[in-house]
Amino acid sequence: MESEASIAPPVVAVVVVHDPGVWFDETVASMAAQDYPNLRLVFLITGAEDEVVVARVSDTISRHAGDAFVTLFEGNPGYGPAANEVQRLVEGDSGFFLLCHDDVALDRDAVTRLVEELYRSNAGIVGPKLVEWDRPASLQHVGLSLDRFGEIDPIVEADEVDQEQHDAVQDVFVVPSACLLVRADLFRTIGGFDAAVDYHGDDVDLCWRAHFSGARVLVVPAARVRHRERLEERRPDLNHRVLRAHHRMRSVATLTGLSRLPLRSVEMVALTLAEMVVGVFTGRFPEAWASMRALVGLIPRTPWLLARRRAVAKLRTIPEPELLDLQVRGSSRLSSYLRTRDTMTYVGADSTVRRWRATSTAPTLAWLAVIAAVVIGSRTFISRGVPAIGEFLPFPESPGALMEQFRSGWNPDGLGATSPNPTGWAAISLLSVGTLFHMGLAHTVAVIGLVLAGILGAARVGTVFPSTRARLASFVVYGAVPLVSGMLAQGRWTGLVAYAAVPWFVHLLRRAAGIGTADPRLVVLDLVDGLARLTWRDRVRYFAYLGLVAALAAAFAPVVALLLGAVGVVLAVATLLAGGSWRTSLWLSAGTLVAMILAVGLNLPWSTTWTWDTLTLARTAGPEGRGLVDIATFGLSDQPLAVLAIALYVSLLGALVLGRAWRLTWAVRAAMLVVAFGSLAVLADRGTLSMRLPDVSVLLVPVALGLALGAAAVMAAFDLDVRGGGFGWRQPAGVLANVAVVVGVIPGLVAVGDGAWSTPDRSTPSLLGSQLPDETTDGDYRVLFLGDPRLLPVPAQELTEGVGYAVVDDDPLDVRDRWVAPDTDADNRLRLVLDLLADGDTLRAGQLMAPLGIRYIVVPRTDDSESTSEDPLPVPGGLLESLEDQLDLALTFSPPSAEVFENRSAMPTGAQLTGETAEASGAENINGLVGADLTQAEPVFVGADATEITSDDLTTGVMHLATSFDERWELRGGSGPTLDPRNGFGVTNAWDVAGDAVGERPATLRYATDTSRSVLLLVVAGLWLATLLATSRARNPLRRRRHVSEDATLIALGSDGDNVALDELLAHETHGGWIDDVLDERGDETVDQRDGRTF
Repeated sequence: MESEASIAPPVVAVVVVHDPGVWFDETVASMAAQDYPNLRLVFLITGAEDEVVVARVSDTISRHAGDAFVTLFEGNPGYGPAANEVQRLVEGDSGFFLLCHDDVALDRDAVTRLVEELYRSNAGIVGPKLVEWDRPASLQHVGLSLDRFGEIDPIVEADEVDQEQHDAVQDVFVVPSACLLVRADLFRTIGGFDAAVDYHGDDVDLCWRAHFSGARVLVVPAARVRHRERLEERRPDLNHRVLRAHHRMRSVATLTGLSRLPLRSVEMVALTLAEMVVGVFTGRFPEAWASMRALVGLIPRTPWLLARRRAVAKLRTIPEPELLDLQVRGSSRLSSYLRTRDTMTYVGADSTVRRWRATSTAPTLAWLAVIAAVVIGSRTFISRGVPAIGEFLPFPESPGALMEQFRSGWNPDGLGATSPNPTGWAAISLLSVGTLFHMGLAHTVAVIGLVLAGILGAARVGTVFPSTRARLASFVVYGAVPLVSGMLAQGRWTGLVAYAAVPWFVHLLRRAAGIGTADPRLVVLDLVDGLARLTWRDRVRYFAYLGLVAALAAAFAPVVALLLGAVGVVLAVATLLAGGSWRTSLWLSAGTLVAMILAVGLNLPWSTTWTWDTLTLARTAGPEGRGLVDIATFGLSDQPLAVLAIALYVSLLGALVLGRAWRLTWAVRAAMLVVAFGSLAVLADRGTLSMRLPDVSVLLVPVALGLALGAAAVMAAFDLDVRGGGFGWRQPAGVLANVAVVVGVIPGLVAVGDGAWSTPDRSTPSLLGSQLPDETTDGDYRVLFLGDPRLLPVPAQELTEGVGYAVVDDDPLDVRDRWVAPDTDADNRLRLVLDLLADGDTLRAGQLMAPLGIRYIVVPRTDDSESTSEDPLPVPGGLLESLEDQLDLALTFSPPSAEVFENRSAMPTGAQLTGETAEASGAENINGLVGADLTQAEPVFVGADATEITSDDLTTGVMHLATSFDERWELRGGSGPTLDPRNGFGVTNAWDVAGDAVGERPATLRYATDTSRSVLLLVVAGLWLATLLATSRARNPLRRRRHVSEDATLIALGSDGDNVALDELLAHETHGGWIDDVLDERGDETVDQRDGRTF
């Protein structure tokens, strides 16, 4: 009579092992305890270079399964590629492969049940019922469904209790690769797992190929297997979200039938775009972005995809329509976005758990409402463009010219200078790519986008709270504070940059410190913070993100980098005050420090020009005097019902009184932000401090975020600490605090109705642009703005307290003018002239300014924002009188918003000087200009620019260029020689043009960019790229996938069902002999001896 082992078909169980935990004992024991009579075990251990792990794993295998085969891999190629080695290690097709992860535990009869059903149903692949490792009564998977877009659709609900409701054998599209039984011949025919899929999607690709080769895929619930399913915890170095999306897209691209592929491609694009939109509203944008990355990533891989399609096409025996019948209709992915449950990671006292939680449509509706409010409130901006008020100066027409000017090293602002240009110029140029180089659209997107980015950042900060109401409060309150409408009404770009950056900085900073979402089930514990354990790689990623946020913010407004540093310090101190860990406080401080270093480094070389004065700009004439109430209610402009924002402070107070544990911790952090930065804003408004402080709108941004976090904290406290307790004073106090949140957002809702955020109908640049000449036969010129710094259309240099000046050229103002101009020797000359004018020591100020190309002097009175006709700011005392006293300045026209004087002694910016004027250019100081004849100046090189070569005819005399002296300006005469420049009038550029330099051809003027600047910019670009790479979870693309360390066949599957060990050196010794000694008659054949390792 034949033994059971000889009758039963052979099964080779292959377990891929990688640095397992304590559960591995149970895994091996369950394999060894199987009641199937013809089972052989093969363990493929990856990471063979770690001898300690290999020894530990081998010892576990030896203790529980001494007759198992053990093979080593160097490196970790991934589950699928490692499992494919069974095709080489095992010969023959008359048997089955049981492929398993190293975190499964099989019931004793699992293999028997799987083999029986595979024969009974004539299937190709079968899988067991998977249940939770720690809770076997909870179902994990009973097979998986798949839609035509490659998205998994679970058959069972999360945490569904096993009540035998899924115990019928059924056809499924996919069985999880955690444990599956496949016919050996089928596995070889379809090529095993896709070797390019290391993690996520290996089972989908395998089962899909099995289906269109004609094989059935079944789930056998009678076979039960416990499964841990915690790959993300074991491999935190992988970007699991991206891997899932990438492998899903690739499977669809390679396995969809040719006739369906064109339409499927269009559907995939449309679905991904829809996913991006839905993802924003549902808080799952990272998943949508991963899908977009994966879709775009298919393009460069087209040759590989085509080769893969040709290879798998040979396997296709089933028509595509029949295969479609097995797949789920519609999109499982979009449906999952709208389900009422999703997973959430919670942090406890000493553990991190991922648990399903109920969701609602409230976040989606709230996001729709917020976006609708911003769009409705900005409808005039969208339809007519952003008005040129305050810092909202338009973007230049040519992004290419802007990038070239950034690269050149010549800064044309003010009186011009060789100076590192703002990194923001390059950022704006790159931003235009997203709007197809439409700069007007880019300007609108930038302004409105900063608002939405800030609100989205607040939503991300709010994810630290587990309750939906708290998360809603965080971004709704932040978006509804009157600060937003006030900054938009006055064109405060710097404030908007801070508004966008601060919440993202806080979110990334708390992630870098390991502060996660606390487990709401641990209410009884006094958990100060939910602290998660971070790997160094994750910590570095968050530090890099912090640096990028700080660097991008500083590229547009360097003062915001200082603000972010101060926010980090305040949060670190608040953590200690709340009783938090000193390690948490230290990590908050470390993250802040790294962010500041990167902000400076990534903005090189421009950051070398930053000073406290240039960051904080000129002082106003005395305190602004808005008052405590206006500061507390963010009253930057006249906003109806802004006083209701006071109610938000009530909710913050409620959070401090009602909150416990981590709710109180966040309430303390919120209160510290409000107190610290609110105090600075009050001091700045009153002018109490002698030092300059940033603009009030910038200082109020952390206050707004603090109130938003306070509102979220009080919502969380009400849900966890008040509701459900015994009735007392806490219940009415909690209700009052919740009502205060609702009242506090009313001003933001009211501000939406205007449609243009109450921006003024006119601005000083727009009025003057229509009255000052834009084309003139008198050549290029400059305009000097003089007066209260708050009314100047561009950042001012401080002349005296309360009086600033700014110089612009005759081109229309654009966004380049909103950065502080370089301070040069020419500026020193101009300040000297203005001091003489203020002191009454000259009546010829126009003559003294003439070499600088200043033709018009403008003293703003009103801008319909800071200063209105009903309530104008006073003009600095004596300024207009001093200008009117000058003999060469004439009041030409006076629009309601400004006083305009024309300099009758002005010289063109580029001029050919002859006679006495040419002689006067040799004067080294201001005294040489007194009484000099400056009338012999003819305009030349009109429109000269540092980014291009300008040509014009010259005559004998002096070529004058009214820019700060710089030897990089080159003048080449018509006959060919390059002329050496000299100081003109002591501070400008001048070239002496002799007769031999005047040729028949026009002379050319150009600016020669220093080669070292180009090299430095390349280095900085490398720093940006390195920082971006540090934020990614991408693995080394050059990483070598290593294979099994010995090339030896371990087992042969004979036609009679016997197993034969072919390599003694790789087989473990059993009871008195080798495995091949106890099999069939071939066991006494000669065995090839090969190099191997024995454990």
